[in-house]
Amino acid sequence: MCKSLRPILTILAVFLTANLWAQSVKWSSTVEPLEGDSYRIVLEAAIPVPYHMYDMGPYEGGPNATVITFTPSEGIVLEGEVEQLTAPHRYFDKTYGMEIGTFEGKAQFAQRVRLTAPQAAVKATLEW
Repeated sequence: MCKSLRPILTILAVFLTANLWAQSVKWSSTVEPLEGDSYRIVLEAAIPVPYHMYDMGPYEGGPNATVITFTPSEGIVLEGEVEQLTAPHRYFDKTYGMEIGTFEGKAQFAQRVRLTAPQAAVKATLEW
């Protein structure tokens, strides 16, 4: 790929909410250049007080874990899985009878991608 043309990576986000408070969570995204044609998409959730959101689990028979699904257009290759950049607060939840992780204040998640074309887009579907 021509290094003189800086590739353009567009992120489209679709937010799926299960309850009313979730509508007040504000999501933002940034794209960080890595080596060569690789980039890291970082999604950040700003979680208002006094709420929390669950980590990525998974929790069989437990709370609804955060799920982030990236759908790349032609010209993008996903590299690896979505990773949690923020360490969740872990504790034993009596209601679910298991250890769970939650985020308060903010949570960051990342996905590495590689461009194979000068322009491409990624759709992020978020469930929490």
